[in-house]
Amino acid sequence: MLTRNGSLPLPAENAFGMDEPASIGFGNLVNALRRRWFFIMSCAVVGVALAAVYVALATPMFTATSSILLDTRMNQFLQKQDIMSDVAVDSSFVDSQAEVLTSDSIALTVVQKLGLAHDQEFVGPPKGAVGVLMWKASKAIAGLKSALGLSSDDSAASADDTPERIAVETFAKRLTIKRVGMTYVIDIAFASEDPDKSARIANAVADAYIAQGLDSKVDSTRRAATWLQDRLKELKTQAAQADAAVQQFKSTSNIVDTGRGLMSQQQLADLNSQLVVAKTATAEAKARLDRIQHVEGNSLLDGTVTDALNNSVITRLRAQYLDLSAQEASLSQRLGPNHQAAVKLRDQMGELRNSIANEVQRIAAAYASDYAIAVAREKSLNDSMAGLVDENDTSNIAQVKLRDLESSADTYRTLYDSYLQKFQESIQQQSAPVTDTRIITLATPPLFKSSPKTLLFIAAGLMLGLFAGAGTTLARELTADVFRSSDEVERGTGFECLGTAPAVKITRKSRLRRLRDGQRWGDRRSLAAATVCENVLDEPFSRFSEALRNVKVSIDGIRLTRDVRVIGIVSAIPGEGKTTIAGNLASLVASTGHRTLLIDADLHRKAATSAFARDAGHGLLEALADPLRLADLVQTRSNSGLDVLPCVTEKRPVNAAEILGSAQMNRLLTEARNVYDYVFVDFAALMPVVDAKAAAHLVDGFVYVAEWGSSSRKLVLEALSSSDVIRERLIGILLNRAEPSALRQSEAYRGKAFQAYYAS
Repeated sequence: MLTRNGSLPLPAENAFGMDEPASIGFGNLVNALRRRWFFIMSCAVVGVALAAVYVALATPMFTATSSILLDTRMNQFLQKQDIMSDVAVDSSFVDSQAEVLTSDSIALTVVQKLGLAHDQEFVGPPKGAVGVLMWKASKAIAGLKSALGLSSDDSAASADDTPERIAVETFAKRLTIKRVGMTYVIDIAFASEDPDKSARIANAVADAYIAQGLDSKVDSTRRAATWLQDRLKELKTQAAQADAAVQQFKSTSNIVDTGRGLMSQQQLADLNSQLVVAKTATAEAKARLDRIQHVEGNSLLDGTVTDALNNSVITRLRAQYLDLSAQEASLSQRLGPNHQAAVKLRDQMGELRNSIANEVQRIAAAYASDYAIAVAREKSLNDSMAGLVDENDTSNIAQVKLRDLESSADTYRTLYDSYLQKFQESIQQQSAPVTDTRIITLATPPLFKSSPKTLLFIAAGLMLGLFAGAGTTLARELTADVFRSSDEVERGTGFECLGTAPAVKITRKSRLRRLRDGQRWGDRRSLAAATVCENVLDEPFSRFSEALRNVKVSIDGIRLTRDVRVIGIVSAIPGEGKTTIAGNLASLVASTGHRTLLIDADLHRKAATSAFARDAGHGLLEALADPLRLADLVQTRSNSGLDVLPCVTEKRPVNAAEILGSAQMNRLLTEARNVYDYVFVDFAALMPVVDAKAAAHLVDGFVYVAEWGSSSRKLVLEALSSSDVIRERLIGILLNRAEPSALRQSEAYRGKAFQAYYAS
């Protein structure tokens, strides 16, 4: 909450005295730019002028450009025989080639080819005042570094190499290599004072790059072929040694390869097959033997038994037997079983059964013999298999080392074949060197200079000047914690801002008016001070006068609630226009018909006395001695009716604070209250001396004067915090000496009608 006209004490939560800086918004920055527009435009003019001077003095340069294409498909055709294959853009490859173009090897080749080491443009001092100045400055800096031991000592370089090295350095500074977008095209630009020379050097750089590429490929291919040839000899010897080791090991380990594998493995496979067949035959013989032995114990005439034996003799005998059995049955039924013919048939049937039994026994003996042979053959094969398995185990152990030797031999043979193929390819590439770079645009002499570009430099100078001026203005605005508006005062201190008074200017019109009023020129300093302190009388309709009227209105508002007659005018430090405000405010009040007294209580500087009563012989000290003599000691201004009590001392008193805070001062102010409607006291500044603090209890109210754009927030707060009485009786703060142009800019939003109210 603000203290309005000093009627209310500051609450505890008031913002006064807080260390938090005032916030600066966008509007404040814009206002700062408006206030400093002349400074900003001056910086812009200086920037344009410097740019124009540079353009006029700088040596014109001409830039010629040639273009080369990195055609990688040609190499791919030679290597893969596929010229139409798609090629992906390799940015790293193109960037690498651009760096190669800027290398010292290319620069040195061109310098030597064109004799640039003897060209004054490359080894001599630059032309033009700007170039010479920069060249001398670089030489001075280099000499200073050398003297301080900061430069590198290149003792290996001889005196003969110095011009060539200088030419290479100059060449590198003027060469520009740029890739065109994401293509395989590279632009080679070179700047020179001579258009023809720039085109010639740009084309020479392209030629040197292509020639270097060819030389490097041929040289690389030659070195690779030499290395491959030596490597082939080593690999051939190693492959032969590896093959010999394989054959030697096979001979020592008795390992024979049949083309389908080792002989032992082939024998083992064949024997295994025979063993399987033998086991099958043994099983079949055993099955037949078991079957015949089973048949011997059963009826030999059973049909299933006979069919199982599958023997033609038994089948025939059984058929005969069945035929005789049928005859016997028929005879027995017709003639009886004991008939001679039936008995004879049964005898024949018995003989047939015996024959069948004998045949079965013979077959069983044959099956037993076959079984014994199969078992013997199987046992023989098993024994042979066991021997081959033991032999093969030994052979397998040897094969482990054999496979290692064969693997080594195959590796050497594969490497030899691979290197032999590469060697043949390198021979082919060496015999047909083809570069992957070609010139697509030859450089031609430029028609116009490339630098310095007049419009660009002028625009750059303008922009730099504007930015420098605006940056400086904004930096000052951000770093200077000062007051430039009523809002800033009220937010920063918590007190009411009584207004903003522009700086007072002494015009010829004001001086002539004072001459017409009968005031002598006298001391020019005294006349100037009086003119400034009574500006409200000379310019009654000015913005300055209106600001002081606002102060009077604020004082009159307080007088409605309490008696306020004695008003002290204070500031933090001297030079903020405190006396000017005191004199003009008192003159303004006196000119309205009020009895008004101005007391010069600044016993140190006596500025009010110098302005209003420079020739006075008596004043404040005599009035303090006898307050009743006040009417005789004051001097009345004829143009306003203002009474001024000057301060006349031979030397600066050491006890000024005791004088102003004494009982005599109280009696003097009491006498003044009885005679005058308004009593304005011009005190000394608050920070250097304590005069105002000592007399604060005798004053009804204070008007604090702060200089616009100069008095810092910290200084104002420190001055007000030095005295509780002054702070409690403070009517408000007046911003003084504001720049009129800045006020017009910051109040432009109010319109021209607002400004029209002020005469000046």
